[in-house]
Amino acid sequence: MRLFMTQISRFIGEVVPVAQRVTGDGDESAAPEGGGGFADYALVSLHCLRIYLDSSYRMTIDLLKEMPQITGEIGLNAADLPAPSTLCKAFDRISMSVCRVLLRQSAQLHDLSEHAAIDATFYDRSPASRHYCQRISYRVQKLKVTKLVDTAS
Repeated sequence: MRLFMTQISRFIGEVVPVAQRVTGDGDESAAPEGGGGFADYALVSLHCLRIYLDSSYRMTIDLLKEMPQITGEIGLNAADLPAPSTLCKAFDRISMSVCRVLLRQSAQLHDLSEHAAIDATFYDRSPASRHYCQRISYRVQKLKVTKLVDTAS
């Protein structure tokens, strides 16, 4: 368990500064003060951790309640953690420009390998969905996606 905590701590130690640079609010308090909201970098860090742990919003928050060192590195404590629904809704509000910069910044944390990341924003999905769209009288014009490609396979 201790080795796992060290890995999470190292991961969060790399993610938080990147999230602070990307969102531009690194000097803000992570927790809401005086009726304000959570700092964007804290929410981005929590999302990155959720993906790293490969867990649900609820499970991520439950795990973080038992990890004061990790929440402290983000700038939160157990009492400050958002509700799972707050975290889920915040993910939907993250702008695409922040996601692009975050992808670019996080890619620089890793050594180059045979793997590649392709930003395929505004990939036209309508030809693949034509039958479905005609059945429900709906038209899809553009879909924002990011593809991760394993060039070795």
